[in-house]
Amino acid sequence: MQYKTDDGTPPPASSYYCIVGFYAIGVLIATCVFDLFFYVEYLHDLRTQPLNGEYDYIIVGSGTAGSWIATRIPSDNVLILEAGPNRNGLMDVPLFLPLLQGTNYDWHYQTEPQTQSCWAMNENRSRWPMGKVVGGTHMLNNMIHFKADRKDFSNWFETNAMLDRFMEFFEHDLWSNVERGFTTELGHVFIDAAKSLGFTEDEFFHPFVTTRHGRRWTTAHEYGTVHRPGHERMTNILVERVIVHAGIAQSVLVSRAGQRFRINARNGIILAAGTIGSAKLLLHSGIGPQSQLGQLGIETIINLPQVGKNLQDHISTGSELVLIRNPLNLHPVDIVHPKNVFHYFTGNNRESSLSFGGCEAVGFVSFGGNYTSDLQFMVLPAGLSSDGGVHLRKILNIKDSVWHDYYEPLLRMGQSVVTILPILLHPKSRGEITLRSSHVRDAPVINPNYLTSYEDVNVLIKGIRLLQKITQQPPARKLGLEFNPKPFPGCTMQPFDSDAYWECYVRSVTHTIYHPVGTCRMGSTGADSVVSSSDLRVHGVQNLFVADASVMPGLPSGNPNSVAMAIAEYFVRSNFPPSSVMPEK
Repeated sequence: MQYKTDDGTPPPASSYYCIVGFYAIGVLIATCVFDLFFYVEYLHDLRTQPLNGEYDYIIVGSGTAGSWIATRIPSDNVLILEAGPNRNGLMDVPLFLPLLQGTNYDWHYQTEPQTQSCWAMNENRSRWPMGKVVGGTHMLNNMIHFKADRKDFSNWFETNAMLDRFMEFFEHDLWSNVERGFTTELGHVFIDAAKSLGFTEDEFFHPFVTTRHGRRWTTAHEYGTVHRPGHERMTNILVERVIVHAGIAQSVLVSRAGQRFRINARNGIILAAGTIGSAKLLLHSGIGPQSQLGQLGIETIINLPQVGKNLQDHISTGSELVLIRNPLNLHPVDIVHPKNVFHYFTGNNRESSLSFGGCEAVGFVSFGGNYTSDLQFMVLPAGLSSDGGVHLRKILNIKDSVWHDYYEPLLRMGQSVVTILPILLHPKSRGEITLRSSHVRDAPVINPNYLTSYEDVNVLIKGIRLLQKITQQPPARKLGLEFNPKPFPGCTMQPFDSDAYWECYVRSVTHTIYHPVGTCRMGSTGADSVVSSSDLRVHGVQNLFVADASVMPGLPSGNPNSVAMAIAEYFVRSNFPPSSVMPEK
């Protein structure tokens, strides 16, 4: 299936160069603008110092969980520390989210080489964009708001009372800043095709996204609207370690532009630096597996063998797997068209692709497991090759040989593609995060051990088979959806469309969905967990807490940003009297 112009001829080669040129110039301009914003903020922050040397509470990280806690904590003497700069208004345009990945607002993490996955990536490594900015990784990711079900958390807590407290976030709809986003015909067709197979509107639907009037809206945005006298937020400052004395967390050691100093906390230090950041900070503070810390010359303060363990991530497959005959009006000229821009900056933002939150339809499928869903679909109206190979293939780390053999020919033919990702929601494979060295600015060793369990491969193959059925339904056929008939490089020795072929494909095209969790899991003892499930306090240390996605014992059956909010709310409700907590807006 090849795209043709109105007179039936293939598109001219000039169209290929127009697409490449448009995105090359656009990415260059965006990168320069973002760099300018970054360095302006950085130079401004060099002149700022904390007003006090001691606070009631110190919150490390201003992402989803950290900003939620800052909004709700019943204290007017709080310091929030963020390693990155403040955000800028350009970041709030949803369509620009991929442009932030790979910039100074990103930690630039990547995994260790994988043996059972990521075969189509350079050195078999998966790149893990993580937000280094006020707002955290939510500033870099899609904005799907997932309303979780109690069934998924039945083994997270020791008592029903704890589970009830956690579920109050969802049952009372404490986060109301959600909207329906921009959609193309693809989203409607995908949902209709799934319904043709017997799925319901509760299983396949247009998701809510965390936007406000078409602009990205995070918990950091919400914190900026509340009046919290006595709160300070310092940006572009790195927390190197937590200082523990006599079993009590007393202060943090921070650095900025070569200067290091301590800041004390009277009542508590709350780590909300994310699945990588919180585990890394604990390890540098001497809290973790004694044997690993000793090898790096780090004194063990508390021997907690589970720090950095239990790493899990939602992974998917399927880039350029589905072709489409009918264009979706998302070509470069459509994006910059004055009408499209006008809609975005007026009250009609749902009609503008600039408000696209990264996903226009989702589907949830259960294979009869212990969770509400085992597989998720995410539908995007473009593919990895849609930007001409300028940016997306770099942030996904695709090998040049794979790009030239599989992806680029589609682009040169003018073939339109869409992305429908089957996502593994509850992987059996487990990884870990360890320190590379004792130097705090060195990136950690990230090894997710993707697809080391064959059960994970099997679920993704089931997802591909189901996607084949969906694309064969009348609504999908009418739109011109079709599976890519070209065998994937490195898998040509297997019979095309056999389970063996799809196993090779899944192990080659292994995409993170940017949802890592679990490295500081909660539980009952220091032998099997890092923090207590009753109040998220670090085992063996007073006044030290972790409250972010790292404490999740497992992955939820959907996008975890809302669950990170629920974790933050659970922390507040578990450690402060209800009457003292700041009211929801």
